[in-house]
Amino acid sequence: MKNQLIALSILLSSTFLYSQTEESPWIFGIGINSINPENLDNSGYNLPSLSLSRYIFNNFSVGINYSENELKASNEELYYYSVDGIIKYTFQSESKVLGVNAEPYLFAGYGLSNFGEGNTSLGSLNTAFGASFGAGVNFQLTKNIALNTGISYKSIDEKNAYSNLQHVVGIKFNFEKGDSDGDGVPDKKDHCPDHPGLVELNGCPDSDGDGIKDDDDKCPNLTGLSSMDGCPDSDGDGFSDLIDPCPNKAGVNGQSCPDSDGDGILDNLDNCPNEAGLESNGGCKLPDLDNDGVPNINDNCPNEAGSKDLNGCPNLPKSLESYLNNFNEIFFDFDSHIVRQEYVENLKLLSSLLSKYQYINLNIDGHTSNEGETDYNMSLSERRSSSVKNTIMSNGINSSRLFLRNFGEENPIYPNIPLSEKKKNRRVLISVRN
Repeated sequence: MKNQLIALSILLSSTFLYSQTEESPWIFGIGINSINPENLDNSGYNLPSLSLSRYIFNNFSVGINYSENELKASNEELYYYSVDGIIKYTFQSESKVLGVNAEPYLFAGYGLSNFGEGNTSLGSLNTAFGASFGAGVNFQLTKNIALNTGISYKSIDEKNAYSNLQHVVGIKFNFEKGDSDGDGVPDKKDHCPDHPGLVELNGCPDSDGDGIKDDDDKCPNLTGLSSMDGCPDSDGDGFSDLIDPCPNKAGVNGQSCPDSDGDGILDNLDNCPNEAGLESNGGCKLPDLDNDGVPNINDNCPNEAGSKDLNGCPNLPKSLESYLNNFNEIFFDFDSHIVRQEYVENLKLLSSLLSKYQYINLNIDGHTSNEGETDYNMSLSERRSSSVKNTIMSNGINSSRLFLRNFGEENPIYPNIPLSEKKKNRRVLISVRN
């Protein structure tokens, strides 16, 4: 008995990885057994020893054990069998015996034993009832098959029956629920039963190893973030690469792309991302032949550099400057305000320039020589400037652009002697009004 208790202690000190679970509830065992009854000779190992148990909860299972054997008592052969209902507790841990996973367990039960002559019935006088307890170990050979060894003690205090130790050695079979993809997660709990996966993801695969199962991962082959539905955010701008048109360039101001040239058009929409331009022109500059910063389409003087305030034109266009340098004076005959024909042609050219440069306004200043009365000369200078103005207006120029100034005989710029010089003061002077 002492040796048997030592063996029992060794079994209980072993810990183990596999056990019955809700997913693998049934275990069936078959083996050989030997009986060591008190006051009788030990039996040999004989068939059969049968067991069937089912998991119930928290490592507990219930089942039934059945054994048959033959004994000798005073040279008399006795037929033995026992049937016990048991409750079993299986230990879970992570250890191995000789490299094989081991599963220790304890059990207790109650049942009947029969020590009789020949094959007696359950209701014979040799049938007795008693409690039993024991321990064992299953050595897992494959996923569903284990070698088993166990020892139990049955206490019987009835006539024609004997308390006894029983040893069992055999094979046990685990009836596991279906696992179609073989990933260790039963189909009942496997959210992806046709694809091998991870236990922590309920049997679903995670191809990129980011902790998000492929079914929920919009980028199953790229390690990503849960906040991005499994996709990466390479530029860290808060937009996943899946929807980011600029995945390698961080956006600004809550946008997914930068605006490298600062023209208000995001790079992904800008045909010229490194040169500020207009949205209407795809983010590119408009042509500007004179490089004055005013595009040709808005430049009233596309071939002359000018200012934005004057729509791309210079303060004084070269063509108008040239005209005024050569034809800014219109001379009149003595006491006359009629514009001579030669000047009418020149004023047509001036009118065409004014039509081209709409922003240019003119001063038209009337003058006389010093003959005659001062008041008369002032009136004559007014008639002369008005004649020039009317001639220009007749060519389509609005009067609001023409400003008359009359000086009479004042401000002569030519000497009054000789006559050839004096008559030059009978004039109208044209200048650009600032």
